[in-house]
Amino acid sequence: MNGFAIDPHVPKASAASLWGKRAGEALLFLIVVGGFYQKSKAGESQPVPYDLALIGCMGLFFLLGLKLPRGIVWPALCWGLVLVGYILGGVSAPYMDLVQDAVTVSAYQVCAFIFFSAYVYEEPGRRLPLLFNAWALGAVIVSVVAVAAYFGVMPNADDYLAMGRATGTFNDPNVFGPFLIPPTIYLAQRLSMAQSMRALLLVPGIAVLLFGVLLSFSRGAWGSLVLSSAIFLGLTLATSKSAKQSMRLIVSAVLMGLFVVGMLAAALSAPQVQALFKERAMLVQDYDVGEQGRFESQKRAFAKTLENPLGLGPNQWAKLNKLDTHNVYLHVLVAGGFLSGLSFIAFVLLTLRRGWLASFKPGPGQEYLIVAYACAVGQMTEAFIIDIENWRHIYLLFGMIWGVILAREMAGAARTRRADARGPLGAAGFTG
Repeated sequence: MNGFAIDPHVPKASAASLWGKRAGEALLFLIVVGGFYQKSKAGESQPVPYDLALIGCMGLFFLLGLKLPRGIVWPALCWGLVLVGYILGGVSAPYMDLVQDAVTVSAYQVCAFIFFSAYVYEEPGRRLPLLFNAWALGAVIVSVVAVAAYFGVMPNADDYLAMGRATGTFNDPNVFGPFLIPPTIYLAQRLSMAQSMRALLLVPGIAVLLFGVLLSFSRGAWGSLVLSSAIFLGLTLATSKSAKQSMRLIVSAVLMGLFVVGMLAAALSAPQVQALFKERAMLVQDYDVGEQGRFESQKRAFAKTLENPLGLGPNQWAKLNKLDTHNVYLHVLVAGGFLSGLSFIAFVLLTLRRGWLASFKPGPGQEYLIVAYACAVGQMTEAFIIDIENWRHIYLLFGMIWGVILAREMAGAARTRRADARGPLGAAGFTG
């Protein structure tokens, strides 16, 4: 499938189907933009408008003929085993209602990942920028809200803050900050590749996104941004097609670094920013250490898993321990036992390995894959200090990566079949 351009000679039914897909893409664009609104009642697992709209959109696309790529079976199998582990671990869980909620939410997230993979797989070169543009627009909107609320220049500002930290339209600043990172690097990439002065219009968007990450005061988000940026820069330089392109990227990176330093200096001139930044910049916080700290909690969680290799069931440990693991790998392990834990790790390793290989294969969407891959590495590293399992944008990011991985592998397999069909004489130009 090469696009949705409509040929006047195509039968009306086929043309109607193509226009339906066009309408579906417009709807999906608006849904991803709306992903910036993720507020729900504290402590409750409930869908936000993004979830309900995405479920309907997924159904629409599959009705219009969206096909699942054959290679999706392996990552889907990993996630399927995670869910099986959750169910087995939750058979005798004391809080069965929490098990049901968690399994339902996880199954929905897996379906979203598979959908985004299939969607990108059909046309990675066109659909990746569409998704990134929508994500960037939503991220800029929520950043403007968060920054305005932080400095008290909008009504009901406290609704968009938590403990003095910007949350925007999220419940948690530790989710808000990481949500902004992929759009930030995507816009920076577009700026570095720009051919006209109009690209300077991207600068205010990048600035407000960086301010949002800063004002989230999320140590994990700060570290993820630095790591993701470094991986993005390294991969882009490694896949650069010319010395000119490499030089432009290096100059852009230096200018961006100077811009960040200047922005940080300006932000720290505000007393409230300076005080909280000094507190949050400490590597170890009070709640990390001690008998009731997160590190001791993680040790207890791992010991509990050894006693219960099938797991305790999802969302049980936080209730029993009065503190969650703050580590997604341990969170999945204690919830679904070794079946879920090892399956989740297998998915992450499979994604990182095959995403790395795909990043070096030229083709449509390569530059966008590098952005998604770099950000996925950053956020899966951050996952060692926070539970990211229910972050909606993670499944969008995984879907982007796997869509390109499978498209690249399909294209490579097709080239191999054509070469085999020609045979050695045909390949040499002797066709008989």
